[in-house]
Amino acid sequence: MRWNPAEAAGIVEAAGEAPVYSEDRPWSLELHNRSVYLFARGHTSEHDPLGFDRLLSCGAALEHVVLAVRHAGWHPHVVFPTDQASPGLLAVVRADRREPADPQDLDLHRAIRLAEATGTGDARALGWASHWAGTELRALGEHELVVITTGDRRPDHVRGGAAVQAAVLAGRSTGVAVRPVVHLVHRREWRAGLVERHELAGFPQALAVVGAKGPAGTGPRTASCGRADS
Repeated sequence: MRWNPAEAAGIVEAAGEAPVYSEDRPWSLELHNRSVYLFARGHTSEHDPLGFDRLLSCGAALEHVVLAVRHAGWHPHVVFPTDQASPGLLAVVRADRREPADPQDLDLHRAIRLAEATGTGDARALGWASHWAGTELRALGEHELVVITTGDRRPDHVRGGAAVQAAVLAGRSTGVAVRPVVHLVHRREWRAGLVERHELAGFPQALAVVGAKGPAGTGPRTASCGRADS
């Protein structure tokens, strides 16, 4: 069976609303049968030599795809192929069974189309948002969230991007501003200092400022094109 036209359009539209932290959109989609394939595209840049920003952007798109699949009434089973097996393929989302979306999923999916929130809030109230295994949204105080992963490989960076976007959507659904700060992850001394200061058991992938404006130049822009290859 294949995605019906409404399901396919909803998946593509949701992915196209994901933020982009790199110079261009670093991902593409292919829809086959009841699966969505997320591919990395483009190359790293002088600004992003390790490709962290690109993978975090891909993770944000993946979060939107999963929410669109849930909104369509399917259970999404996500697989992360190994780097060696499929160098360009980041993730596969398979609709493996019918399952009604729960209210939280519907709220996050609805938030994809909402404007950026501007209200104040407490970072400690957003830890629930990430449903990604091996990730944690840890509050560092009232106004800061850090995304921590148990590993530091390509799938962990993608899951980290998905988790921080889940926090953005959770905040947006309740009117709370959540602004990601991703570029600092390139600085090894910043990561090491953050781990030491807060005794973090894992790898910081991104920071989010909650209820306040983040530093200039750290936030995303929206992907200009959400068309999938099918």
